[in-house]
Amino acid sequence: MVRISAVDRRDQLVEAAIRVMSREGLERTTTRRIADEAGAPQGAFHYAFRDKNELLTAVVGAVTLEVEKVLRDAVDPALGLAAAIEDGLRGYWAHAVADDGLRLMQYELTIFCRRTEGFEWLAEWQYARYASAALEVFDAAATFETRALDISMTDLTNFLVAAMDGLVIQYEVTRDAERCERDLAHVIRAATLLTGLEPSRAPGRGPLVGRPNPD
Repeated sequence: MVRISAVDRRDQLVEAAIRVMSREGLERTTTRRIADEAGAPQGAFHYAFRDKNELLTAVVGAVTLEVEKVLRDAVDPALGLAAAIEDGLRGYWAHAVADDGLRLMQYELTIFCRRTEGFEWLAEWQYARYASAALEVFDAAATFETRALDISMTDLTNFLVAAMDGLVIQYEVTRDAERCERDLAHVIRAATLLTGLEPSRAPGRGPLVGRPNPD
């Protein structure tokens, strides 16, 4: 029988937990269901994690890393900040609406951490990571601008994180793709105007909901 290292087993269980939580919700997710999803004996869970709360911490870390990767992959900093705002937000939006269960699970985790004594820091850390990744990506694009911006990069990225968070919740509640398409365009334009730059006019950019940007 092939032995699996503790690190590999942890990764396996985190991936399984994300699938189960996304499909069934946080309250219905048990260690047994996670182990079954991973094709592992239930005892393997306690070999890899002290308890379910330690697993939740690892899940939050994995989800935030994926969001950071999506943002970085969507943006070419050399195209400048206006293009980065448009491409980054559209790339994240396509990722967000592609998996309803994953987004709902993400919000469930945030609320759970915020309400659970001793885990408040994890909700704060989750949002700080989003803002930090956005700041890193957009700051890199800003270095290619030749004029001073009308807003600090910290204020810009905080605005973008808050706006996109609200837009995703709106979509999950209303399921109105046309409305969200318009609002996404408004967020992109508003963010760009806050910088004092001209909106991106690269060919092929336009409203997009629920599918990857072809650019």
